[in-house]
Amino acid sequence: MNPISAFFVRNIIAVFFFYGLAFFAMGLALLLASRRTSQFTFARAIIPLAIFGILHGLHEWIEMYQKIATLTSGYVPTEAHEVTRLAFLVGSFAMLAAFGFTLVNRPRQKWTRIWLPVAAMIGIWLVIVPAAARVTHATAGETVAQADVLSRYTLGIPAALLGAWALMTQQRTFREHEMPQFGRDLIWATTALLLYGVVGQIFVRKTALFPSTVINSELFLQWFGVPVQLF
Repeated sequence: MNPISAFFVRNIIAVFFFYGLAFFAMGLALLLASRRTSQFTFARAIIPLAIFGILHGLHEWIEMYQKIATLTSGYVPTEAHEVTRLAFLVGSFAMLAAFGFTLVNRPRQKWTRIWLPVAAMIGIWLVIVPAAARVTHATAGETVAQADVLSRYTLGIPAALLGAWALMTQQRTFREHEMPQFGRDLIWATTALLLYGVVGQIFVRKTALFPSTVINSELFLQWFGVPVQLF
C-alpha cells in the first residue's frame, strides 16, 4: 500500500466525517434557499434535494460512529443498527429520485407523477433483496450487506443519472431568462452528480453479488489510492 493510501486508511473516520458533513451542509443550505419564492421548476425540486443531502450525511455519520465503536470497544453492528443505517441510505436515494422526477415534470403536476415512480423503484429493490439472498444462501447479516449494495445499484445509480439528466434539461430555462451563468453552473452540478452516482455507487462493499465480487471499494482503493468516499 502506497503512503497516500495508507494515510487515508488510517484516517478513514475523518474521511467519513467530512464526507457526511459535505452532504449535510449542502442539505441545510438548500433548505434555507428553498424559503425563497421562484418561478423556476428548479426551486420546487430544492426540498427533496435538500432532504437527500441531510439523510445521506446522517447515513455517513452513522457509519462513522459504527467504525469508531468498532475501533474503541470491538463493537459489531447489530442487524437492527444496520437496518436503521440502511433506512437512511434508501431514504436519501428516494429523495434524490424525487428531485429528478420533480425537475422533469411540468409545474403543478400531480404528486403521483413524482412519488409513484419513486415507490416503484423502492418496490423493485424490496423484491430483489430477498430473491438475491435466497440465491446466494445469505445469512441475515449478509442479506443486509447485499441490500446495501442493491440499493446503490437499483436506487442510487438510477436516481443520480435521472437527476443529472434533469439538471441538464434546466439549462434551456436559464438561457431563456438570460441567465447563462446559472446554466454553466448546472454543468458542474451535473458532473458532480454523475461522479457521485456512477463512481461512488458502483464501487460498493464486497459481497457475494456480482459485480461487487469484482468491482468494489477495495478495487477502487487499489486503483486510485484513495477511498471511494472521496467521490
